[in-house]
Amino acid sequence: MEWNFKVPSGPPCGNELRMHEMIHDIALCIIAARVLGVLAKVLHQPVILADLVAGFALGPSGFARAHDQASISTISELGLIFQLFMIGLEIDLKKIISAGRTILVTAASQILGGAVLGVLFFWLIGFPMGGGKFDALYLGVAAALSSTVIIVNVLYDKRELGTLPGRVTLGSLVLQDLFVILFLAIQPALDDLQIGAIALSLVKVVALVAGALAGSRFVLPWVFRSVARLPELVLVGATAWCFLVGMVASWLGLSREMGALIAGVSLSTFPYALDVTAKVTSLPDFF
Repeated sequence: MEWNFKVPSGPPCGNELRMHEMIHDIALCIIAARVLGVLAKVLHQPVILADLVAGFALGPSGFARAHDQASISTISELGLIFQLFMIGLEIDLKKIISAGRTILVTAASQILGGAVLGVLFFWLIGFPMGGGKFDALYLGVAAALSSTVIIVNVLYDKRELGTLPGRVTLGSLVLQDLFVILFLAIQPALDDLQIGAIALSLVKVVALVAGALAGSRFVLPWVFRSVARLPELVLVGATAWCFLVGMVASWLGLSREMGALIAGVSLSTFPYALDVTAKVTSLPDFF
């Protein structure tokens, strides 16, 4: 019997070309991030700053060396999800609750004070405020907020998440995220503000947190006990919980990243939290 094998020739098809571009982009991103990361360590700067510089240099605003923007965007979102999930695993919920009054006062002062000052500044330099135009309001609110991912990463690298200033900062960032959710919910109807929109957003957040904590209290212990001797299934179970809560958050109109953080926090009081953290640690670094 004679067998004839034909080796495909000619240029690669669209899917193959996209795969080659994606692998090329991933390799460039990893190399650039690691090289600049080492440089940042030498200069005693946060590693996340090096990651941002590397992404900017390779992205469309820089040298445009990353061609498959859709794949890179998906991978970066996965990195954020895993990073916030891991950070949530290391948050001591009891200590956060014990500092609740301090967090509330700090967050309210910072968010409202920063927003008011921002609106006044942008209004004074000529941006409209009122009459159906709220440019000064949008810019003022944006100026009053911080990047949760960047600040939490800096606190994590400096091992300050467990300190009182770290807990207050983290709590303020979470409240900032909630404020953003509420603001986005009501901003389409600023001319005719409805209390129902604010109440609905609060109900969604409370429902997500309550559901995640209830699941980690009554369902997950049984699931993890059944696979405790199989490390690979512990990792799969933890990541499945992360993406499940993230999907529910997205369905409720919240961000997947916030869902991942809530999923991690709900597991932080879990008996297997240390084991899960040890297995998830390497995932954010790659993505």
